[in-house]
Amino acid sequence: MLLHNVFTKTVRDLRWPTFWVSLGCGTMTAYFAILFPTYSKLFDMNALLEKMGPAVKLLGASMGDASSLIGFLHIELFSMILPAAIVAFAAGVASGFTAGEESRGTIDVLLSYPVSRRRIVLEKWLAVALGCVVIVVVLWVFALVGAAISASPLPPDRLAAALVMLVLLGLAFGDIALAISAYTGNRGAAIGVTVALLVAMYLVDALSSIVDGLGAIRPLSLFRYYMGGDPLRYGLNLGDAAVLAAVAAAFLALAVVAFERRDLAA
Repeated sequence: MLLHNVFTKTVRDLRWPTFWVSLGCGTMTAYFAILFPTYSKLFDMNALLEKMGPAVKLLGASMGDASSLIGFLHIELFSMILPAAIVAFAAGVASGFTAGEESRGTIDVLLSYPVSRRRIVLEKWLAVALGCVVIVVVLWVFALVGAAISASPLPPDRLAAALVMLVLLGLAFGDIALAISAYTGNRGAAIGVTVALLVAMYLVDALSSIVDGLGAIRPLSLFRYYMGGDPLRYGLNLGDAAVLAAVAAAFLALAVVAFERRDLAA
């Protein structure tokens, strides 16, 4: 069972979810990259976006040139679809690390081994972080292959920068779910609150420039830091990355403290 090594066991348990999410995200990105020349010939993307007016903000299409592959991927995938996928993976898995063990009645078995609660949380977190990295590495390869097939420019370093931000966003939301799960022992609540925050933060960021009052609270949205610096065009913004990393670290620390203090005797 390898219960003496929580990290190894968790990696083994996550191998199939990681594989399927990697394959799905990678294939979808390659598909859009391959078909981009066809889309660009059939439609004037910039003109279509201009006709949509303020509603285009909901697509996260406020940045870049939609007639380029970078801008196209930003609108179609990086604005919402890929963040939703990585957050679903990270939050779905992390929320089950403690609450899932409790609901299955296996938490006592896990804690009976000579492994501290802190180590359990940290090693399980390392496993989900590794899973997120594997997903974006596969996505990076598939995207570049798709771009090569379609002969469309896609700078590998800019793509990598956007994927780093994607991982940090996933881990930030995943750690929020982990902290709620560790504190309450309720996986449903952890997932529900995290999804609600995801939607609320996305809407705040997307609509902040057209809805009075939202601009003031935009810094509270994690999406402000995820794509606010447009890494697909300008590369990694260390300040934005540091904010997402700090949020992830803070909620991971809260999860460790909450799980260490929880009374699991009941």
